[in-house]
Amino acid sequence: MKIVICTKRDLAGNLALNRLVSALAPRHNVHVVLSDYVLKAERANLLAACLLNHERDMPLKLFYPYLDDRFPEGSTAEYQTFSGISKKFGIPVELWGRASRPEAAAAMRALAPDVILSCRYDFIFREDIISIPRLGIYGMHPGVLPQIQGLCGPFRAMQMRHARSGCTVFHIDPGIDSGDVVDVGWADIRYDRSLLWNFVQTYFAGIEAFLRHLPVLEREERLPGTSQDKTQEQYFSYPTEEEFRQFAENGGRLIDMDDYRQLLSLYLPQGLDDPCLPEMEDLLNPSGC
Repeated sequence: MKIVICTKRDLAGNLALNRLVSALAPRHNVHVVLSDYVLKAERANLLAACLLNHERDMPLKLFYPYLDDRFPEGSTAEYQTFSGISKKFGIPVELWGRASRPEAAAAMRALAPDVILSCRYDFIFREDIISIPRLGIYGMHPGVLPQIQGLCGPFRAMQMRHARSGCTVFHIDPGIDSGDVVDVGWADIRYDRSLLWNFVQTYFAGIEAFLRHLPVLEREERLPGTSQDKTQEQYFSYPTEEEFRQFAENGGRLIDMDDYRQLLSLYLPQGLDDPCLPEMEDLLNPSGC
């Protein structure tokens, strides 16, 4: 199959992409499309900006360039930078603009994928792209649908003290998080870990759910889905500064430096024992928030 994976150009998007590509690229023709859109709300206050700095700014400006310079052809680590993924698996990794642009639809038609998979992608797809893949276009939403629609689903699950965070695999339609549900991958919430760490685990759970259904697609069949109960819909916008502060007052952490160090170590051949890790930590100089 020809599979287009659409994801976000940040730390969580990259980690999820590594999982997907390592499972799909050995057997299928994979093409990666990146987005890089930042909401105003993500820089609207110090807490939101701190989270964004660890999610996006430091990895893109400092961490990934360091790794690409140190390992120009990729490394033996399990996880690679975006450039490393392209080189290791021999696949295109491209940054596109908004999916609503006519150029994006034309480029997707030229690719003619059998499947489009959206995982942490910033943009909503219109019908001109939705209609292209013959086996369907699927999203992985980091929240159980329809109860947690919208943005920052794992934060809402933790805010409501849920035991698990769900990542919903669903059929993308012209609405927002409204298509038929294929499956939900569940990750146990660790309240002793940070929001960012739980976010990543939620995506990993969704990827495992999608891969469980991959044999159906490989039989040239679309994935079956179940319509959402509209009476259960609840849409959440990006958390406000007050919500982030309340989260912290209740013992939550947006970023934890031990968690962050563990995530960064995934990119190093020797993990937490790699001699490059202290140098990377000095380079990034991250702080908790």
